[in-house]
Amino acid sequence: MLKAVVKRCIRAGVIFILVNILWTDLAYGLEDRYRVAGDSQFPPYEFVDADGVYKGFNVDMLKAISLVTGLEFEFFPMKWEDAYYSIERGQADIIQGMKESEERKSKFLFSDSLLLNSQSIFVLDNNADINNERDLVGKTISLLKEDISYNEIKRKYNVEIIEYESLDGALEALLKGEVDALIGNTLTVNYLCKERNSIDLIKIIGDTINEQRYCIAVNKNNELLIEKLNAGIAEIQKSGMYDSLYRKWFGAPIKNARTQYETLWKVTIVIAFGLLTLVLVVQSFNRKLKRMVDIKTEEQRVLINELRRFDKLQFMDKIISSIAHEIRNPLTSIKLYTTQMKDKLKDEEFILAAAEDIPEEIDRIDGLIKEFMEYTSPRKAIIESFNLYEELMKTIKLVKFHLGNIDLLIDVDKSYYIKFDTGHFKQIVLNILLNSIDAVKEANHPTIRIRAATKNDIISISFNDNGLGMNEDDIQYIFEPFYTTKEYGNGLGMFVVKQLVDENEGMIHASSHGKGMGMSIILEVKRGEYNEE
Repeated sequence: MLKAVVKRCIRAGVIFILVNILWTDLAYGLEDRYRVAGDSQFPPYEFVDADGVYKGFNVDMLKAISLVTGLEFEFFPMKWEDAYYSIERGQADIIQGMKESEERKSKFLFSDSLLLNSQSIFVLDNNADINNERDLVGKTISLLKEDISYNEIKRKYNVEIIEYESLDGALEALLKGEVDALIGNTLTVNYLCKERNSIDLIKIIGDTINEQRYCIAVNKNNELLIEKLNAGIAEIQKSGMYDSLYRKWFGAPIKNARTQYETLWKVTIVIAFGLLTLVLVVQSFNRKLKRMVDIKTEEQRVLINELRRFDKLQFMDKIISSIAHEIRNPLTSIKLYTTQMKDKLKDEEFILAAAEDIPEEIDRIDGLIKEFMEYTSPRKAIIESFNLYEELMKTIKLVKFHLGNIDLLIDVDKSYYIKFDTGHFKQIVLNILLNSIDAVKEANHPTIRIRAATKNDIISISFNDNGLGMNEDDIQYIFEPFYTTKEYGNGLGMFVVKQLVDENEGMIHASSHGKGMGMSIILEVKRGEYNEE
């Protein structure tokens, strides 16, 4: 009896140990969707804007990682303190931006660095009294309330510190001359200055301080997820998308007074050395450069084609519904003829009508399918001359079903020919029209107008609507990847449009008539001729 009890206890202990070991591995496998926590007010890293849209550098980085890895993310903006404890409380799987430290490594696994986070000393550009850190002694400094570096700054610089609830408030105090200097997050102050149009009014002195790696954080046991995130970060950096996102959110840096002269001197030396080296190894350098350009071009081509494919999948349901609606009419006509044909074989008039109408209806269906196939097959641009009006009307058929009560006004001379890739032209027009259709849904008299005008060898095609419009601050980003004002948009449509226009040697720009007053998209292309091959 005692032996049986002992055996059962040993068996239960072994099972308990195995379950714990296996549970650790199973609990942190890759999932279909991850919850992402982030600060709701930490521009330009992550913040909720005045329209309630969650945006920022960290948000765009996660969207880009989603694109290249297939991971899906759901964002939850909150106070930083809540975000910090969100993984521990089971509210999130990922914290999208956090400074790495030895203490935090006991709680989290950190990704490869997104950037180096640091603080800098800022003074007014016309301040000639403070040129280095030693000049801060006895001065008044503005600092974010409860900044982690408070004690170090107080001890190191022997200054009077005035704390502010936000970095924006601390910056305002500096600009008003209420303090002598500001110490704060380098990139955040840079962003705030850009928003205030005051980036030329201040400068940085000395070296950056408290420099730390800024990373994505996950549960310390979730090694599979951190490996996937690191692979995404590496792909984004290699493709050049990282540089685009960095410029979008951080822009040009504030000038550093100490390094201006050093930089000039170093640049002079580098240029002289570079010229000498160039003379000696120019041929070898050119060959290597060509190989690098070819590799980079191929990587960019693959990435852009992937973006186009992703964008098309988002709109495919709309286009398919339009195609189905258009095909249904000729199919109905064909069905009417075929169901009556056995009873009217001797009716010559009926047979002649069927012989004329059925092939025409089949040609209509075939033409629609060809238009659809051309839209769904991305390829390198094959520029040819074609009739602008005819191609516009063919493309409009693909979204005709979605127009509903929208007035679509076409003011295009039927004699205009343009030089462009027909497939690319269709995709550009479809993306613009689908955006306009979404934009005018709330308008009293929804209207979309397409006009064309010539100037020398250029044809300008304008797409105007009376929809919601955009703010002047937002419209500058309309052709950036992942930028969208729609609740369910992917932010790739107009980015793909810009890439296609560039490939066809055209130009495109957007303007807004004001919030709630509509938008204009202007496409400029080369003029073609009827008799061109």
